[in-house]
Amino acid sequence: MATEIDLTPNKTYASAENARKAIAKYPRVAENQNLRYLMMQTPEGRFYPVFLGERAIQDGVHFLFSVAG
Repeated sequence: MATEIDLTPNKTYASAENARKAIAKYPRVAENQNLRYLMMQTPEGRFYPVFLGERAIQDGVHFLFSVAG
């Protein structure tokens, strides 16, 4: 049976655009062409980015945003 992963974000944003603005505050993250992320939504309707893969961890994104590897 597959295992469900329940992510609990550190911080959420009122809109997806606000979450993207938060990412833009960190140029080493925002301008890194090797990083990929999903925009997730909480049951309350708030947004948070989840970066994907080992590359995000190697680049230290886990100190700023959620990472799923």
